[in-house]
Amino acid sequence: MGARALPTGRQSSTFSDSPHRFRAKLQQSVALTSDTKNLKWNIVGAQPFQFRAGQFISALVEVGTQTEIRPYSIASPPRDDLSFELCINRVKGGYVSNYLCDLRVDSVADFKGPYGSFVVTQPIDRNLVFLATGTGVAPVRSMLLDLFAKETEVTHDICLFFGVRFADGLLYREDFERMQRTRPCFHFVPVVSRPSGEWRGATGHVQDQLRKLFAGRKDFRAYVCGVRSMVDEVRAILSNEFGLEADQIRFERFV
Repeated sequence: MGARALPTGRQSSTFSDSPHRFRAKLQQSVALTSDTKNLKWNIVGAQPFQFRAGQFISALVEVGTQTEIRPYSIASPPRDDLSFELCINRVKGGYVSNYLCDLRVDSVADFKGPYGSFVVTQPIDRNLVFLATGTGVAPVRSMLLDLFAKETEVTHDICLFFGVRFADGLLYREDFERMQRTRPCFHFVPVVSRPSGEWRGATGHVQDQLRKLFAGRKDFRAYVCGVRSMVDEVRAILSNEFGLEADQIRFERFV
């Protein structure tokens, strides 16, 4: 899922969706950065893959006599077909992440799921603020694409703060910039902590931009995804400084 593909500390219990084991064939493998890939899969079988935008699945990879299990957030929205996408970052020394990233098109892998309660609260009755770092943006992409694919027009403002170290690590940047051009309600704020001289956008961390643009406001729900330190700090800011209630904050954090 995230930098180490290990989820921890989910805010609430999972939905009653029935996780099941299934097999999928790799349809497309696209390098997003030197160590991150977007993998598009097709379910092997006749049943569409039912999940909610923001949920995750687990990859099951045989290593000798053991089965290694690693969770990954789904990076694509629910579709009326057999496909889904995963955003996988190579972990140094990590067998499963490297195994999946090195698979050739038409290879088959086993998965189980879906899992998770990191989904957009319905109905949408206030503005939405998403904060993500690194591959934590994968479930956010799923949520946003799902929101904008629905026939009902989004009437509340939606803002995405996406933090990375270097600008070339802005995963799915073109998708988010396209949303900003075509959806007046959507605001994309990429944040680079180690900018080059060519970078003209926001610098620092997502926490800095959150305080800068939303301090004093309580009219939104927040969705936070990334490494534990960032998620915990943002939750503290939202609760202690902004005064948001617990039900206004959803999060998914990785080790």
